[in-house]
Amino acid sequence: MFKEKGSFMKMLKDGEQVFAPSVWDCFSAKAAELCGYRAMLLSGAAVSKGLTGMPDLGLMTADELIYVTERITDFSPLPLIVDFDEGYGDSPLNVYRNIKRLVRAGAQGFTLDDGQGVRGYERLAYYRGTGKKPYDVMPMDVYLAKIKAALAAVEGTDCVVIARTESRAVNGFDDAMERVARAHELGAPMTLINRVNDMEECKKVAAAVPGWKMYPDIDVMPDGVPMVTMEDVKELGFNFVTIHCLEKGAMWGMVLYGKNNFQNKNGIFSGRHQMDGLTEEEKKEAFNVYGTQWLQLEKTFQEMK
Repeated sequence: MFKEKGSFMKMLKDGEQVFAPSVWDCFSAKAAELCGYRAMLLSGAAVSKGLTGMPDLGLMTADELIYVTERITDFSPLPLIVDFDEGYGDSPLNVYRNIKRLVRAGAQGFTLDDGQGVRGYERLAYYRGTGKKPYDVMPMDVYLAKIKAALAAVEGTDCVVIARTESRAVNGFDDAMERVARAHELGAPMTLINRVNDMEECKKVAAAVPGWKMYPDIDVMPDGVPMVTMEDVKELGFNFVTIHCLEKGAMWGMVLYGKNNFQNKNGIFSGRHQMDGLTEEEKKEAFNVYGTQWLQLEKTFQEMK
């Protein structure tokens, strides 16, 4: 009745380069599915803004993120990979417990990084050009202890540990490469150096760090020009690529419809809008949200003797 769940691990093992948009709820997950994506990334920034109205500064709790994870994985057939920040605790025991919970909630992969204290993309932007550190990263030994805890927590499952470092913006490129190389040696199947966004650095990472690699935010385009292509980074082992695009599309659509209806004082604009680019079947699926299947299931229960 409902669609079969995909497997992120199988896609990677089959040699697929997985391209995933950021999502934050079941509606955005449905949009990702209708677009043809085969996996999704649960963006901490998008969830924080959508669920709590707070920026991406490490203010959201593990309970809030795990709650959203369970809602989406229970609904969508697409595998969900979760931006899990530093694991929501200082001790590797925090990481072990929280990732156990995350796996039970249905996550098929997650990023675990070395950020701590005051952090977040917005905070980083404030420090650009000042020569000051945007935030601190945890010491190498603490980071690796958390990676060990994460690997123990997913043992016996197909959940993919993505060892991520924020050190590129803090301690430099070489330190970042050493951190993910050490994490890979411990058994992390995939690694991610955040803030690596050009081909030359991607080539250096590929030469120094074996295993699967994640390329985040392929939509980062200074002067509107893409810094890499999917094909180029695939050859270097970057087989998981993400993009932030649904957030902008959702806000644009809501404001467009809302402004027109507000100004016209009626619902004609949204009621008559044809949503060009979607087939009638896609429109029905987008808004029905498996309603027909649930009604059929209810009928089955009512007819049981």
